Amino acid sequence: MYHQLEKENPTFEKLGRYYLIALCAIATAIILSQVLVQEFIGDQEADSKLVNLSGRQRMLSQQISKSALRLSKLDVPEERVPVLDELESALFTWGKHHEILRGKANSKTITDLFSQIHPLQQEIAEAAERIVYSFRGNTELSPESVEKDIQTILLAERPFLEGMDAIVNRFDEEARSKVNNLKNISIFLMVISLGIIIFEIFFVFFPSARSIRKTVQKLTASQEKSKAMTLELSALYSSLEQAYQDLLEVDVVVEDFTVYAKCDKGGDFLHFSSRFEEVMEFEEEKPSNFFDWLNEQGYDQEYLHSIQKMVLSGNSWNGELKVVNTTGDFIWLKINIVPAMNEMEEVETLMIISSNETEKKEAEAISREINKERIEKKVKEQQFRSVLILEGQEEERKRISRDMHDGVGQLLSAMKFNLEGIQTVGTEAEKEKLDSSRDLLKKVIREVRRISFNLTPSALSDYGIVPVLHKFSREITKIADLEVTFENRTGFLSRMEGRVENNLYRIVQEAVNNAIKYAQAKEVKIILSHNSQYLHLEISDDGKGFDLSGLEARGHFSASGHGIFNIRERANFLNGQCDITSIAGKGTTISIHVPLDQ
Repeated sequence: MYHQLEKENPTFEKLGRYYLIALCAIATAIILSQVLVQEFIGDQEADSKLVNLSGRQRMLSQQISKSALRLSKLDVPEERVPVLDELESALFTWGKHHEILRGKANSKTITDLFSQIHPLQQEIAEAAERIVYSFRGNTELSPESVEKDIQTILLAERPFLEGMDAIVNRFDEEARSKVNNLKNISIFLMVISLGIIIFEIFFVFFPSARSIRKTVQKLTASQEKSKAMTLELSALYSSLEQAYQDLLEVDVVVEDFTVYAKCDKGGDFLHFSSRFEEVMEFEEEKPSNFFDWLNEQGYDQEYLHSIQKMVLSGNSWNGELKVVNTTGDFIWLKINIVPAMNEMEEVETLMIISSNETEKKEAEAISREINKERIEKKVKEQQFRSVLILEGQEEERKRISRDMHDGVGQLLSAMKFNLEGIQTVGTEAEKEKLDSSRDLLKKVIREVRRISFNLTPSALSDYGIVPVLHKFSREITKIADLEVTFENRTGFLSRMEGRVENNLYRIVQEAVNNAIKYAQAKEVKIILSHNSQYLHLEISDDGKGFDLSGLEARGHFSASGHGIFNIRERANFLNGQCDITSIAGKGTTISIHVPLDQ
């Protein structure tokens, strides 16, 4: 059945190819946008440095003019020294920055602007150098001797500053142009990303959702079929009971009651009939006392005394006795012990009246055995089918879980990365919608992972039942309004067969779900322990409990679909024992004992 479902379900190969193409496109868009952003940031840093240097050039040119004017006003040589130092330092820095800016010119317009102000820069630099040289060579030199150089500096300063303003404005225009280009590229990449998302929705998510929906429908149909088979199994058990009742009406000829023997009131045999001797195959050695003979046949002495006391009081006794004749064969006798009275109304003798029911008993046993074998065969066949259905359901759960995790989960993660890669939005409302979409997508990814884990946790096949129960208790505590704790009391770490671990996990899952849905519990404890022979699993809650015996008497747990029924069935599949205790108002405890040697 599982193979049939697997053949009918479409494979995810085509969707996987679409997924890889979409993921590569998203990754390319994200990487390209990041490269452009980083390149733009680098250019912005370089442009900001150029603008800063250009601004400093204006300040330094003004400082040179100011220092030259101050020197023209100072007549004391000692007062000229710090001003000369200031002029010389500004002149050195100004010239160095000018050469750097000329070398960093990244457009023809800026190069032409630097060509226009370069002669002015040279005039100012040469005049300032002559002033410094003159005053350094002759400290007593009068200010009038450098008046011409000072005027040269002042005349060249204004056109130089105007040229520097033009250069700064050009740098600013080019930076804004880069920002606009980056904005256009970002919009283009965002349109491509949205197109990829739309492609994923219509060509990946919708087909995958339809495929999973079909698979879940088929799994549900399989579960309904399992329920029907379980009901059929219950009917077989009922027919077994009916067969046992029918055995009581087996049409076997039974002989009439005849006198088998005569005894005195103490039970000593006075007479044996030929029929009694024939049935018991007595030869020369015969029993001497009826009650002693029954005692030798294995009947309790006290029981025989009560029979003897009854007949001695004048009452008859009847019943069935199973004895062994001299050849070792079992004989069933239906016996009436009738007391005979004398003239004094005292018991004088005991009449043993009996009929041989051995053939009837043997016929009943044979018929019972035949019916039992036939019904047990059908029960085993039904159990085998149920096991196959459960295994098929587990395989389907694994496949759906794997497809959701590796297919839908990965696509959702890719979409999440894509949304996180979108940085440029137009308005505050769009930003809020983008943030809301990111949060919603995170919740969807979390829900897909939870559903995938509940279907079949991947860690179950990788690490075993103990780590999965640890994780299961933590996950349920996070999403449900109750505390689930897991305790591995004996440090059990061994791995078991996959079917055993799967069924144990399903039992825990069913029990915890019952505690959440019906018991209104606040705390659930999962306890695992083991010895050399058995693994013990206990799930207890502090919920409201229920009347277990009353519900069982009404047949509440006799059909598939009830959690208790499913738990017991899974325990039976593992050749284990399931014990359930529940007290109203005090909670429920489910104990599972599974043999380790399977």
